[in-house]
Amino acid sequence: MNDLTLLHPRLQLKAAQLKEQCEKQGISIRFSEGLRTKQEQDALYAQGRTAPGSIVTNAKGSTYSSQHQWGIAVDFYLNMDIDKDGSAADDAFNNSTGIFDRVGSIAKAIGLGWGGDWQSIKDRPHVYLPDWGSTTSKLKQLYQTPENFRKTWDGNIQAASKEEDTPSASYPKKQFIREIQSAIGANIDGIAGSETLRKTVTLSASKNRKHAAVKPVQKYLASLSYPSVGAADGIAGNKFTAAVKAYQKDHGCVADGEITAQEKTWKSLLGML
Repeated sequence: MNDLTLLHPRLQLKAAQLKEQCEKQGISIRFSEGLRTKQEQDALYAQGRTAPGSIVTNAKGSTYSSQHQWGIAVDFYLNMDIDKDGSAADDAFNNSTGIFDRVGSIAKAIGLGWGGDWQSIKDRPHVYLPDWGSTTSKLKQLYQTPENFRKTWDGNIQAASKEEDTPSASYPKKQFIREIQSAIGANIDGIAGSETLRKTVTLSASKNRKHAAVKPVQKYLASLSYPSVGAADGIAGNKFTAAVKAYQKDHGCVADGEITAQEKTWKSLLGML
């Protein structure tokens, strides 16, 4: 489907931004493939296997392994006369001058992921929201199905635009909570309650410093403009401690740099205060 309004609201904004930035650099693009149904993805998977054509995807529709099925990816093509023969129609995917690579660089500069960086099947016309990684594994773990994922969307492009202007837009609160719930073995629903709090663990430079919950906390603190947290490497070191202390000072918690299991800093991070 090429209806961009069916895509994740934030991707709609990013796609428009990509088109605008490309135009500023003399590159004209258009968008084609957006959201795909299970049946559409299975038909594409059959190409080069049980149907005519070349293999273009390793993702079966029944496994929800395509980013297109989750509404977080869109494909583009060129609207330019690359070979100077008087027609743009035959140059939609002409990368002889490296324009797809230039578009990929622009996409990454505005916060999108680019399929041209993939190793197995390079997909240069493909851009996506990178919040959940370069595959759909995290999405499947957190939401099970695209239908469940879509229920978490605001669905309003204006609201998404406002979110894009806030420090935490790159890492929404519900996503943070879901990733914490996944890391500590709690029910994954994006809503922090008593069960989630009960299963929290202490995180500090001396306790659980490489626990799976460290990375989501690093990402969340970075999204709240605590740059001292450093890279989200999943290791609670000195930078992690400094960022936690800064957060604790700002939110009325004891500023000891430790996120103690079930205590106030966790309650604050999870939005339970």
